[in-house]
Amino acid sequence: MAITEIVNQRLGVVLVWLTVVAGSICLFVLEPGKSTLLPICPFRALTGFTCPGCGSTRGMHQLLHGNFGAAFEFNPLLLLALPFLAYALLHYSYQVFSGLPIKHNSLAPKYIYTIFGVLLFFWIFRNTPVYPFVS
Repeated sequence: MAITEIVNQRLGVVLVWLTVVAGSICLFVLEPGKSTLLPICPFRALTGFTCPGCGSTRGMHQLLHGNFGAAFEFNPLLLLALPFLAYALLHYSYQVFSGLPIKHNSLAPKYIYTIFGVLLFFWIFRNTPVYPFVS
């Protein structure tokens, strides 16, 4: 592997982590719904329906303030997915900085289809008037 490729990968990881930290600071300081700096969901604005990600910004704001219950109410899928996303980022960062070979798309197709199914299920039932999706 060329030295420039290693440097570019490491720089990319550092930029991702800086973006996560900067975004977390912004979400900690700015309250979604009250700040005009944070965007609204374009899908919800166009259709009136919620998407699988709706409530994630407000949920992350609550999570950063230690309100796990409120974060779960805004988007339960966010709290379920965060540990997996954090593990993936930490694992990739470790691989890049330790010089280990990076396996791209190491998920088996059955897991990718399962994730897609869960997202689709959540998206459909989130827009039904049944508990716990009633807002």
